[in-house]
Amino acid sequence: MSYNIDTWKTKKIDNLTMPLSALYEISEDLGRRGWRPDRPQIMEDGSVVISLGESEIKGRLANGILSVSEIDISGEGSGIYLEGILKPALKRSKGKLTAVLVWEGGDSVNRMTVEDGEVTEEEIDL
Repeated sequence: MSYNIDTWKTKKIDNLTMPLSALYEISEDLGRRGWRPDRPQIMEDGSVVISLGESEIKGRLANGILSVSEIDISGEGSGIYLEGILKPALKRSKGKLTAVLVWEGGDSVNRMTVEDGEVTEEEIDL
């Protein structure tokens, strides 16, 4: 059983882009166990939504590059999706992301910052 994120609060997304393929380059073990993102769903306005269980990544897709507009990684399986799929993909990203994550009923709260592929995390107090 994974440790899950109860609340994901995006504080800033600034020109965050990544190769779409980075979200699908997962470990053989995760893939075998069925932990993989769904195929991008194209919305009426041309945007895309990529579901990861209860979690979602939204944005626009052009020439294999995803321009991310929203991220919500929370709920069932979110710990696995964050560690095994999103963080490795973010290491191939450009741009900035800042998010605050509340884990399992507030047991832990941390800030994740991404800048041009460098992912850092720090525990914070509310």
